[in-house]
Amino acid sequence: MKKQQNSPLNWLKNFPFKKITDHKYSRGQLIIVGGQKEMVGATILSAESALRTGVGSVKIICNKETLPIYSMKFPSLLKKEVNKFEEFKKFVLKNKECTFLIGPGAGSNKTTKQKVVFLLKNIKNVILDADALTSFKKDLNKFYKLLDKNKIITPHIREFKSIFPNLQKIKSNELKIIEALKIIDCTIVLKGSTTYISNGTSMVINNNSTKELAVIGSGDVLSGIISSLVGNNKLNTFEASCAGVWIHSEIGKKSGIGLISEDLINKLKPTLKQLYARFIKQRTSKKSTKLH
Repeated sequence: MKKQQNSPLNWLKNFPFKKITDHKYSRGQLIIVGGQKEMVGATILSAESALRTGVGSVKIICNKETLPIYSMKFPSLLKKEVNKFEEFKKFVLKNKECTFLIGPGAGSNKTTKQKVVFLLKNIKNVILDADALTSFKKDLNKFYKLLDKNKIITPHIREFKSIFPNLQKIKSNELKIIEALKIIDCTIVLKGSTTYISNGTSMVINNNSTKELAVIGSGDVLSGIISSLVGNNKLNTFEASCAGVWIHSEIGKKSGIGLISEDLINKLKPTLKQLYARFIKQRTSKKSTKLH
């Protein structure tokens, strides 16, 4: 397996910065499956980070209890009220071209599991985080079979343990992810002080991090960033995961002590601006080399 350190040099040339001809529909549409009333904050963190990263629109699937909260907290979000599973299925099938994120704030329960199964069977690009992963503790083989190369899972070490209980005797996180990818076929982002990203063919190791990212909501922001970068005319799942982890870590490293998850979102804009300057410099340098 090819192994390297995470760096913009690996994915910056393909990064989906906005073009002058773009509009909100060409920038892609992300749908986030919301869940518990008590956990709407997690969904909002994912949604806002995705919008900041550059996706054209974000729509949250909510229910009659959570709709007023989302409307009040975040007016620029689109919302779709869905109260029954049959309504959920119809809505998903009408939006098959969209990227879906499920997990942040969803709740680890049978309803979440049911929705994850339907999404994995019917949608190409799906990102699974948090509760979307832990809902399968008693039905892991079904979960394994539903994953494919267009899917991304983003567990921290405790969530990884719940979906790969037989790999816990392995001490190295790097070896754990290698063994996990003998069982499933997707991109794994194993989060930690060192984050490992692999699709079974390549592995990227991200040391560009800080202990300050160990704070509630940090993973929700990361899943939103990654989800924003996936889709038609964007990065592939592996590149999107690498780019998202690098951006998230870069902001965390610069923020320092006292970081909360909202700080990550607030600093996305200047970080992306700096990344764009590197992108232009890299592109100009290549054009100059060709001329000579």
